[in-house]
Amino acid sequence: MPEPDTFVDAGFLESGPNPVVLVLAVGLVLMGGLLTWSVISHRKHQKALDAWLEPRRWHRLPADRSLVSRWRGTPFGTGDNRKVADVVAGSFQGYDLLSFVYSYETSSTDSDGSRSTTTHTFHLVTLQLPAFLPDLEVTPESVGSRLATAFGKVDLDVESDEFNKRFVVRATDLAVGHAILHPRLVERLLREGRVAWRIEGTTLLTWASGRTNLQRLDARIALLAAIADAVPRHVWLDHGHDPLAR
Repeated sequence: MPEPDTFVDAGFLESGPNPVVLVLAVGLVLMGGLLTWSVISHRKHQKALDAWLEPRRWHRLPADRSLVSRWRGTPFGTGDNRKVADVVAGSFQGYDLLSFVYSYETSSTDSDGSRSTTTHTFHLVTLQLPAFLPDLEVTPESVGSRLATAFGKVDLDVESDEFNKRFVVRATDLAVGHAILHPRLVERLLREGRVAWRIEGTTLLTWASGRTNLQRLDARIALLAAIADAVPRHVWLDHGHDPLAR
């Protein structure tokens, strides 16, 4: 007959909780908590977005699939499973604008051979220009950024050394780029901080990582309008538009 202590230990092991079941249970609880948090966070965000829209008389739009392929530059043109969400539209100082969230996925293979998927999310604000303009892109300076290329653009420097250190400017038409980035606009951009924006065809757009930032949205809208207003009249006239006739 086994010793009493041994008998008790064996009984405990036989009747104790199954480690696998315990891990699964904890996992389900955690997943349930994350799902609940995600739903609550989403509803809170949608309520805040509605509160932002109402006084500005902006409105929601369906998630237009054409937005994922309408532009060529960053952050578009890469990844899989491209989606848009939180599409809203409105006007500001006579310009038509869109705000939306864009996301795409990339996959990679880990060292153990398993594949993982990463979702990349960006908030974009676009402003419709009255005429086509050559591509002009301004992005914060980063390591190796001047080695990158986009649409065959060439780097452009302005008269401000501080601006040249903080930003990379690429343009398909250097004369137009210099005309738009005159000292008053350069001074405004330096006050704004690390904001990326681009003129692409008839669109002026800005983008930032993450979902819709309602605390920054008004400032980004105002900046786009200021950039559009800063385009000299002679540039517009050269491209078939007279701003004085607007």
